[in-house]
Amino acid sequence: MSALRTEADMLRTLKAGTYTLAELYEQAEAAGLADRPGGRQVIQDGQPQFRRRVRTALQDAKRRGRARRAGDRTAAWVIEGTREQPRRALFVWLPADPSRIELVLGRAAEVLRQSDEPIDLIVADPPWALGRDQDGSAYRRVYGRDHERVVPGYVDVDPAEYADFTAEWVAAAGEALRPGGYLAVVTGAQQAARVQVAAEDVAGLTYVNSIPVTRQFGMYTTRRFVHQHHQITLMTRGPLNSKRRVFHRPAEMPRGRKGEIYAVDVWTDIPEERRRGLLRYDNALPEALVSRIVRSTTDEGDLVADPFLGSGTTAVTCMRLRRRFWGCDRNPNSLRFTMGRILAEVLPTLPGSPPLPPAADTDPNLFELLPRDPWGPLLREANR
Repeated sequence: MSALRTEADMLRTLKAGTYTLAELYEQAEAAGLADRPGGRQVIQDGQPQFRRRVRTALQDAKRRGRARRAGDRTAAWVIEGTREQPRRALFVWLPADPSRIELVLGRAAEVLRQSDEPIDLIVADPPWALGRDQDGSAYRRVYGRDHERVVPGYVDVDPAEYADFTAEWVAAAGEALRPGGYLAVVTGAQQAARVQVAAEDVAGLTYVNSIPVTRQFGMYTTRRFVHQHHQITLMTRGPLNSKRRVFHRPAEMPRGRKGEIYAVDVWTDIPEERRRGLLRYDNALPEALVSRIVRSTTDEGDLVADPFLGSGTTAVTCMRLRRRFWGCDRNPNSLRFTMGRILAEVLPTLPGSPPLPPAADTDPNLFELLPRDPWGPLLREANR
């Protein structure tokens, strides 16, 4: 006999995913539950009693938020590969444009070269080459905290290879931009000059701004001033006076004496974001920072790319601001984290996203078993 005592026990042992009722019946038979007392007795609907027990357990799981009909979903990720190793993911939210958000697994330079259309804005937060894997590094001393709730798999860059790494991906970014499009690169102050030189000399881009973004806490040092700001290097493809270059002064910025928006290049009002008690990525930009970049340099419906997806902040921001998004990362867990974050945190907050009625051709016997953790099946491994 099976160690499982009830059909509810069986449902709890199954992985999150989509099952037909027929498959659940087969699972129950394989587990020996059909041989429980009265299990094979034919009842008034002409089916064995154990099948009713399966349906009852399924309805109970649905009431507890552990199952739903497959047609009840509001949105979904179509994944090439597996949940654990996604290679490409397309976000489908009917009746919205299904090409709105696409994620790709791969190196920044290679993926940027594959762009199907010119990009309006590339937002990049590349690795900072902090030597985090080296014993005794400042990163390990200051940030070597408990990483139990940190998504694994972050890929850093060898400091000795940083110049070549930067030149390669910045050149690809320059080629992918449309005339008048922007490249906005967020780095530490120590790498900003290298990015600007590569953008000007290798990619042929034009300098627009260097924007310091103050931080509440910097990495503590005793023999030099503490780095207490990020640096945004903003470049454009083509001349500054190009009519194709978009620039919107953010409404939240200071006002002049006559009420005009005074778009300053020092940002002291960006709050740092903490995900206390929640799964988090190794490093993440504040959404307010990315939002200001996107709003000031693009129009609604424009295409924004992020070749270092990381925590998915740029994707989240674009979804809120109705921009199309295309992003990539070398870490498959970055894609998984972004997918789960959009489903769990963003989609429920957007206007016009109530559950859609089941499609006419939805199989009424098709059910989904949902994960117990709030992040969904995409993050089950990372959330352990």
